Amino acid sequence: MVKIIFFQAHPDDLEHKCGHLMHFLATESKENNDIRIASMTRGEFGLPGSQYDKFKGHFLAKIRTRELLKAEKIHGIHSEKIDFFGFIDGFVPFNSEFVNTLVDYLNEERPDVIIAPEAIYTWYYHMDHINTGKALFYIIHKKLINFTPILYFYTSLHPNFLFGFKKRNIKNLTYKLIGCYRTQQWLLKYTMLSYRPFSRFAGRKLHGWKYAEPYRRVYFKKSNLENNRQPLIVRIFTHFFSSLPWTKAKYPQNIVLKLKEKRGKK
Repeated sequence: MVKIIFFQAHPDDLEHKCGHLMHFLATESKENNDIRIASMTRGEFGLPGSQYDKFKGHFLAKIRTRELLKAEKIHGIHSEKIDFFGFIDGFVPFNSEFVNTLVDYLNEERPDVIIAPEAIYTWYYHMDHINTGKALFYIIHKKLINFTPILYFYTSLHPNFLFGFKKRNIKNLTYKLIGCYRTQQWLLKYTMLSYRPFSRFAGRKLHGWKYAEPYRRVYFKKSNLENNRQPLIVRIFTHFFSSLPWTKAKYPQNIVLKLKEKRGKK
């Protein structure tokens, strides 16, 4: 049995980034895969603008949790296979507490494969995503666990692994998955504008497929470290995306304080 853990910062992160690979591994693969989802937050602040502040916090977290559970049922992944870490949307840190929490989790679950948001060379530069991927890379690189899972990053600007899928599955699977997230349609409808051309571009690089999901495998052995090298254009794009103003969201401070107080009491 192969244990695979998909890490995400928020509910809905995986559906139009890893949806086809996840569905294949959970329902179509000949291997007996054990699939888990590890969600750093419940997406407490996933609505735009101050006019929605009254819904943010615990209320929105409950709704987005239900949306995630509904989407994962499409893959046949049930609630007992979904783990929530209790960090706050927009405030996933890269610090010793976060790293140690992930170390304990990895030691308990001992996955063979980890699929996580790209830590550095990404086109989606949200700090919750960056810190999630960065912490997982750091743990494996520094050998804070006594095993070495295979690590793949999604949302990478320089993928080295492509998973092909058929055009009809965009409608039959992708739109079905993102349709579960009614609270996120304000964002997903825009991200889907680029989803088809990006998937088509990736598919052109994979013989026999028109569409594909791109991933970057990260290497840790000295003999393979050269495979991690990124071209100059990727480093330039990384610098550009990391400076975009939308990555620096503002949050209602009264709700932030309540959430932090609750987390501090755990």
